[in-house]
Amino acid sequence: MRPILSNTCFKCHGPDEENNQSKLRLDLRDFAIAPHVNKAGRTITGIVPGKPDESEVWLRLTSTDPVKMMPPPDALHQATDLDRAIIRRWIEQGAEYAPHWSYIMPEKVAPPAVASTGLVRNAIDHFVLRKLEAADITPHPEADRATLLRRLSLDLVGLPPTPAELDTFLNDVSPGAYERAVDRLLESPHYGERMAVPWLDLVRFSDTVGFHGDQRQNIFPYRDYIIDAFNQNKPYDDFVREQLAGDLLPDATPEQIVATGFNRLNLMTREGGAQPLEYLAKSAADRVRAVSTTFMGSTVGCAECHDHKYDPFTTRDFYSLAAYFADVKQWGVYSDYKYTPNPDLKGFNNDFPFPPEMDVENDYLKRRAARLQAAQAARISEVVDSILARPEGRSRVIDWARANADPLLASNGGWSAIPIVQVTGDAATKITQMDDGSVRMENIPKSKQEGDEKYGTRLILSPASGMIAAMQLEALPDLQGSGTVARSSFGSFTVSPTIELRRQGSAKAEKLELAGGFPDRDSWTFSNAYMVTSVEDRWRTDPQFADETQRVIYQLESPIDIEEGDELVVTLKTTDLARARLYVSPLGLRRNGETVASDLSSTIATAVTSGGAILSEGQWRLLGTEYFKGTGTTDAVSYATALETLREIAACRDGMAFTMVTEPMEPLITRVLPRGNWQDESGEVVAPAPPAFLAKNVSTSGERATRLDLAEWIVSSENPLTARTQVNRLWNQFFGTGLSAVVDDLGLQGEYPSHPELLDWLAVEFVDSGWDVKHMVRLMVNSATYRQQSVFRPELQDMDPDNRLLAAHPSRRLEAEFVRDNALFIAGLLDPEIGGPSATPYQPDGYYVSLNFPKRRYQAERDERQYRRGVYNHWQRTFVHPMMANFDAPSREECTADRTVSNTPQQALTLLNDPSFVEAARALAERAMTEPARTDFETRIEHAFRLVLARSPSAEEATGLKKFYFTQHANYSDEPDDASALDSVGLHMTDAMLDRVELAAWTQVARVLLNLNETLMRY
Repeated sequence: MRPILSNTCFKCHGPDEENNQSKLRLDLRDFAIAPHVNKAGRTITGIVPGKPDESEVWLRLTSTDPVKMMPPPDALHQATDLDRAIIRRWIEQGAEYAPHWSYIMPEKVAPPAVASTGLVRNAIDHFVLRKLEAADITPHPEADRATLLRRLSLDLVGLPPTPAELDTFLNDVSPGAYERAVDRLLESPHYGERMAVPWLDLVRFSDTVGFHGDQRQNIFPYRDYIIDAFNQNKPYDDFVREQLAGDLLPDATPEQIVATGFNRLNLMTREGGAQPLEYLAKSAADRVRAVSTTFMGSTVGCAECHDHKYDPFTTRDFYSLAAYFADVKQWGVYSDYKYTPNPDLKGFNNDFPFPPEMDVENDYLKRRAARLQAAQAARISEVVDSILARPEGRSRVIDWARANADPLLASNGGWSAIPIVQVTGDAATKITQMDDGSVRMENIPKSKQEGDEKYGTRLILSPASGMIAAMQLEALPDLQGSGTVARSSFGSFTVSPTIELRRQGSAKAEKLELAGGFPDRDSWTFSNAYMVTSVEDRWRTDPQFADETQRVIYQLESPIDIEEGDELVVTLKTTDLARARLYVSPLGLRRNGETVASDLSSTIATAVTSGGAILSEGQWRLLGTEYFKGTGTTDAVSYATALETLREIAACRDGMAFTMVTEPMEPLITRVLPRGNWQDESGEVVAPAPPAFLAKNVSTSGERATRLDLAEWIVSSENPLTARTQVNRLWNQFFGTGLSAVVDDLGLQGEYPSHPELLDWLAVEFVDSGWDVKHMVRLMVNSATYRQQSVFRPELQDMDPDNRLLAAHPSRRLEAEFVRDNALFIAGLLDPEIGGPSATPYQPDGYYVSLNFPKRRYQAERDERQYRRGVYNHWQRTFVHPMMANFDAPSREECTADRTVSNTPQQALTLLNDPSFVEAARALAERAMTEPARTDFETRIEHAFRLVLARSPSAEEATGLKKFYFTQHANYSDEPDDASALDSVGLHMTDAMLDRVELAAWTQVARVLLNLNETLMRY
C-alpha cells in the first residue's frame, strides 16, 4: 500500500506540510482518519476505516470530475485500476498503517523450509527457493565450471582468469575447489581495486574540484585507503567512523586521517567573484547528500528547501545533519581576493592545491622511486662499462679528475663560490655585494601582476676553469633587513634564473639550457596543484621557511667546460628575493640533499697523484660514474635519459604525497536556510543531530555533538538503514539488481524488496559478523543462487521479465574501468601495481581545450603507467575521459550508487578506434603468435579464445575467423604501409622478428575477439 500512496498521494498529502494545500495528510494514520475542514470549508474525512464509500480518498480516486479527481489530470503519476482495487480492499480491511519497511529495525528470521533441499548451499538459497517454489518456477542448474571461474574472477578482482588459473580450477575435482577459488580471489590485492570502483562512485571521488576551472586536487591517498580497507577487510563500522571522523578518534593514525578525505570530496571553487557563503552552503548540502546516500541509502537532500515530500525527513533534519560538518576547516572560495579576503590563502592562485592537506607516506611512490633509481644505476653502469673498457676512456676520466680536483677536494659536493665581476639591475633597485659573496637586493620594482618577474638582477661571474654540471642558487635571510629570505609581507619570493656563457674574447653570450632545478625542501611552486619538484624556470618558496636559508640546484642540460677568462652571466628575474649567493659544481645528476660517496675526495686525490696507476676497480668505477654524470659527453642520449629519470625520481618526493584531509576548527553557526536561500539568515539556528524520527533514543549530554557522534549513530544498533543499505549494494554488485532495486533510495520512492526477509537476514548477519564485508561476499558468491546458469528462458518472459525471482543468474556488461582492464590484461599489457597517483591514458587531442584557470595540457603517460588499471584513471569531473564516458562512467559531481548501462554505437567505435584497444589487439595478436611459438591457425585461435573468453572456439567460430584472417592477410599484403601504420599505434613494441603483414592480420582477428559481446559481458 505505502508505495501506491507514495506515488499517487504523498507529493501533495505527505510530510511536506508547506506543499499541502488541503491540510490532509495521508502518510500518518491519525491524520488520515481524522475529520478536518478543507479549504472549501467542508468537513471531510480522508479515510474512514472499513468504509471506502465514505472515504474522501476513495471518492476522489474514482471521480471523473477534473476538478475533484485525484491525482489531478496533469499529475505525473496516475492511479491504475489495480492501484484503486488495492486501495479499496485496504480501506475495507481497516486501513491499517505500518512504518515504512526500511525504517523498522531488521529482524533475522529463520531461513524458510523448502522442498528442493538438494539445491541449497547456504541460507540465501532458502529465501530464494521459497519464492521460486511458490511461483512454481524451477531454478536454472549450476553454470559450467569455466563460466563460474570467469564470473567469479570478473566479480571479485575485475579481471578474467588466466589459462593457467582456468586449467588449475578445471583439474581440481576435489570437494571445495570452488570455495578455494573464492578464497584465493578474495585474498588477491586486486580484490580491493575491484571493490573500490563502486565506492568511489558513491563518495564522488575525483582528481578535480568540479566547479569553474575544475582544477586538480590532491586526494589519491584516500583512494589507496579505500583499496587497502577492502583488501584488509576493515570492519565496515570502523570504515564509516574513519571516513567521517578519523581526525577525532583518540590517537588518530595517519591512515585514519587520510580516510577523512571523504569529507573533502565536495565540489570547490576559486572563481573570482564567487560568493563564499553561497559555496559554503553548497558544500554543506553536498555533504548531507553524500552522507545520507552513502551510509543511509536515503534522499535527505530532498529536504534542503522544504520538508521531504515522501519520507519523514524535515528541513530541520537536513540542516541538523549539515551542522555536524560545520567544524570542517574550509573556505567558500579557495583564494585570497580583495573582495573575498582569505588571509590563510594569501598568495594562492589557480595552480595551487586546496588545503588543508597532510603529507603522508605512499608505498607506490616508494616502490616507483626505488625502481627508477635501480634503472638509473643500471643504465649509468652500462655507460661506465663502455668508458672503462678502453684505455682512452680511462685517460679521459683521469684528465677530468685532475681538471676538477680543486673543488672536489675542497668540498665533498664539489661546490665552489663564483667571484662576482659586476652586478647590474633596474635603476630603482639597490644592489649591494656582501663580504660573504652574496648579493643583497632592495627596492626591486613590482610588476603589475604579482609573481611576474619583470625586473632582474644581472651578475657577471668569473668561474675557475674546469667542468660545470650544476649551479646552486642559495637564498639567504637578510640579516640587515627583515631577517627573512623575502621582501614580501608574507615571506615568499619567486625567482627565474637564466645562465649564459661568454667565452674569453667574445662579445656574445650563449644561453645555457637548464634541465631542471631541485629545491632542498618543498617549494611553493605548483602546476595545477602538483608541487613542482623539478622547477623548470620559476622557483617560488614556501613562506613557512622564510627565516631559513633555502637552496635550489639547477642541472645543466649539457655540462660545460670552463676555460680561463670565460664568464658566466646569470640574470635573476625576481620580485622579492632579498639576498642570494651562487655556487657551481662539476658533479651532475644530483638532486638537492643527495650526498656523494664518502671516499670520492680520497679517490680523486689518489687518481691525481698516481695517474690512476694504483686505483682499485671499485675506485675506477666511482670515478667513471662521476665523470659521466659530470660531463655527459660520452653518451648524450643516455645523459638526457638520466636527467629525465632524475626529474621522475624527484617527483616521487621520497615516497611522500600530499592529500586533502579534514582539519577540525571552531564550528560555524548552522541555521535553517528558508527555501535553501543562502542569503536568508532568518532561519533558526540548529545543532548537530540525526533525523528526529530515526533517533528517538539518542542521548544528549548537553555538549555539541561531533562527526564522531554521527558516525557512531550511523553504525549503532538503533539505525535500521546502514546495514540494509550496504548489503543491498553488495547484492546489486553481484546479482545486477539490489534486493531493493533503487539502491540509493530505501525510502518511499524506492522499491519494496523482492525478498524482504532475505534483505533483513543479510543485514543482521552483516552486523552479527562484526561488519565483515568479505564474509558477506563469501555468502553471496558461494550460494547456489549465484552459481546458476545465465541463460534466457522464454517461459519466464511473462512471469518474471526482470528476473527478480532469481531463477537465473543475471548477465551484465562490465563497467567502463573493467572493459579497458579486461582488454589490457588479456593482451598482457596491464600494469599490476597497487595504489599511487592517477594515471593519464591515451586521450583525443584537444579534449581539454575549453579547460581554463589554468589552461590544461593533457600528457598521456609514456611508460608502464599507461597501462594502469581503470580505477587509477585521472578523473576530470567536467571532462570525464571519453572512453569512460562512452561506457557510462559518471562525472562524480554527485553520489552515484548505481551506474546507468547503455548500449550505443559510440561504444563499438571506441572499442575499434581508441588507441588503448587497438594496441591491446596488437599485443593479443602477438601473444597468439608467440606463446609459445605457434605456427598453425588452429592452435593460435585456440590460445586466443582461452585468453579472451576462457573457452575454446566452436567449429563455426574457428571457420569464420579463419576466413576473415586470410581476407585481412591478403589486404595487408597489398597494402603493407597499412600494416606498418597499425603496428605504430601505442607505446608497446611488438617482436621485430614477427612478419608485419601476418601480425596485422592477426591484430584484426584480435580486434574482433575484443569486441565480442561475450568479451564485454560477465555471464
